[in-house]
Amino acid sequence: MKKIFVPLITVQGLLFLGALSASASPPATQQVFDFTVFMDGDVVGQHVFRVDSSETAKKVHSEAAFNVKFLMINAYRYQHQANETWQDNCLTSIEAITHDNGKDSLVEGQSKGNEFLLRRDRDQETLPSCIMTFAYWNPLMLKQSRLLNPQTGEYLDVAITPKGLDKVAVKGSETSAHRYHLKTREFDMDLWYADNGDWLALDSRLEGGHLLTYRLGGPKTP
Repeated sequence: MKKIFVPLITVQGLLFLGALSASASPPATQQVFDFTVFMDGDVVGQHVFRVDSSETAKKVHSEAAFNVKFLMINAYRYQHQANETWQDNCLTSIEAITHDNGKDSLVEGQSKGNEFLLRRDRDQETLPSCIMTFAYWNPLMLKQSRLLNPQTGEYLDVAITPKGLDKVAVKGSETSAHRYHLKTREFDMDLWYADNGDWLALDSRLEGGHLLTYRLGGPKTP
């Protein structure tokens, strides 16, 4: 099977511990985006994002596991874990490990002054100080022209276009949502968001015409 680009989405959070005083930081809040993943309408796995947020800082943890079968044989396996920290909507650190059908990769990065130092396997690269990953959980991502792919470490040009109101399945029910189309030189996808900015769904057309689909909630056909 051709290589799959998986929307990694990263989930946020940074918990502050300190003395109980008027100057202490407020407690963090958590969002969980629990997506069932489909390939051509069949359930193939799950991708869960946990975003812990304080007033300005976030810590994101995401985990994905896919198992695509063909004629009852495991034809493709994918596992991914990513941890990211954010400050004022800028990525400050990342560590992402991916097992892609037998191939392992590691992406690491850390902000240093006016730069972001990125390492992917044995390669190193210097990026601007304030960058974003494909952070679908943050609607500010929709205003970006370049995004870091935590799966590959590539810093990609993106074009994101609003497509107006649409209907999408959320937890088994048709829901009105704002649809956006995201395109790079290698792949494109559609994203759906609620009025409050919460990420609801994703569709991505893969090589060979296969459709990869993310839907919130249990294993119901999208």
